[in-house]
Amino acid sequence: MSEPATQATPAQESPYRDAIQLTDEMRQHCHIYLDEQLYIGALTLLSGLVTSGASHPQLLAKPTFAPEPFHIELISALLIHPRHTNQAHPNERLELASRSIAFLRNTLSILGPLNARLGDAFSFSPINTTRSSRRNRNTLENDGDSSSSDAEDRSERTRGVIANKGRLRRCAKDFWHVVGWALNCSVKYPRRWKYWKVWLDFMLDVLDADWKERERQDELARANENIGQEEKPLLRKCLLVEYLSEAKGRSSSMKRVVRSAFADGSPGSLKEFPEVFPNETKELKVQSGQKRKREDPRKQHFAAYDDDDAETAMDSSELTDQTPEPFQDAENTLAVDPWLGGTESIALRQRLLATFSRVAAILPDCLTDCVEIYDMIYECVKPLPVPAFSLHFSPSSSSQLPIIVFVSLTQFLLLRFLPGSAPRPDSIVDRENDDLSQEVLEKCFLPFPANTSSVADNAKVSILVESQFRQFLKSCRCFHTRTLGAAIEKGILARESKSKGDKRRKDGGVRAKDEESDREWLRASGERLRNLLLWVEQNNGGD
Repeated sequence: MSEPATQATPAQESPYRDAIQLTDEMRQHCHIYLDEQLYIGALTLLSGLVTSGASHPQLLAKPTFAPEPFHIELISALLIHPRHTNQAHPNERLELASRSIAFLRNTLSILGPLNARLGDAFSFSPINTTRSSRRNRNTLENDGDSSSSDAEDRSERTRGVIANKGRLRRCAKDFWHVVGWALNCSVKYPRRWKYWKVWLDFMLDVLDADWKERERQDELARANENIGQEEKPLLRKCLLVEYLSEAKGRSSSMKRVVRSAFADGSPGSLKEFPEVFPNETKELKVQSGQKRKREDPRKQHFAAYDDDDAETAMDSSELTDQTPEPFQDAENTLAVDPWLGGTESIALRQRLLATFSRVAAILPDCLTDCVEIYDMIYECVKPLPVPAFSLHFSPSSSSQLPIIVFVSLTQFLLLRFLPGSAPRPDSIVDRENDDLSQEVLEKCFLPFPANTSSVADNAKVSILVESQFRQFLKSCRCFHTRTLGAAIEKGILARESKSKGDKRRKDGGVRAKDEESDREWLRASGERLRNLLLWVEQNNGGD
């Protein structure tokens, strides 16, 4: 299996504005707002700094202020921490969340990932602290003999749960823990998912922008002959590579990274990717006519920093369990959502698969090669329900898989699903990559059933060959020939004939319904293949 081809693009000018570091006074103002937990005020100030000069006709030539990474980190936590989302009063949620994501997206689009130092803001590396004892705010303000390291530590010391025990890098094992939990929520906790999906979508944008900007700068250095043709010094330091660093060379860790993209809310998935914040699925109980009690800010003012969480954490009597979505069978046992959280969730999962493929193709020494990554993906998609499998590998306009990844990955999966007697593409044509041709489709993929009698496996094979045929029709000219028609019809009949199901199962009921549903998917896919063949005959002619 060859790796997806990558195309070198000429170096372009930076799409981002240069950064000006905040003055000490600006930094102190921002810090005070965050320390006093006046988040709307902090967002107003920070947003104004980032967007200053946005109306200038020569926008990119004018630098703008770059917030501190620690402040960006805290603002991003407002999107997801339960204290400020599902456990906040409904009237408090919308403005804070909308202002937070607007600020984060402005920072990314205006300054870019490097100028804004988003790698520091979203790092999951351990927090280094010089504190050896608990010290309150008054002590810090009057400590004129503190060392420079104490001064640096003081710049990241604020009150509020999101800056202390609720800090994301304290609560999560790593980025992939957060990814897995977020996607678990897409299936089991939709009220948490509505917050996590915004954060995950933004973080994937950050990883993508960081990769592209570093790639651009490496290309610029290469054009100026400052580095060799194969060197990628900046790209190797990207945030994505940092997130993958602990998995490098460790098969079990790499498999966990891939499994995070397929988290499905099952007991095993919830055990591997548990909730990030304590009690985050619990919700605020608001009784009619009652308002939530709040601490007197004058009492908070003189509290020690390490006591902040005790003050700002929610009283457990105010919280109630969130009811999971009822994906359950007749015996009331948990069943996996056949759609894996729906189209929004699938789109983010596809982006993750594309990310894995890109790293494996361009920096295999930072993770592993495409063959091994695709093999791990196969192990994850093989047990998927047919509806979720179909959403992952449909060549629709909403698919987040780049065409080159889609073609390579679907061919790899087909070679795993098909029997050993099916010819391999390399035995039919000489090729250096995974490009599709009509001959390869006719001789290697279209005519064959799955290598098992499972209805689900044969439905998945039909969906894969249908998707490949659709993609081929979009990209290439297809001729209606007798061999094409024979291959399509032979494959449809072979898959329907081989789909016997598992007659040894005695549980009937739900499993029988699932099998019948899979058979419907198989029949529908076969009919669509026949319709595609009819379209080719009507539009392209042939022999």
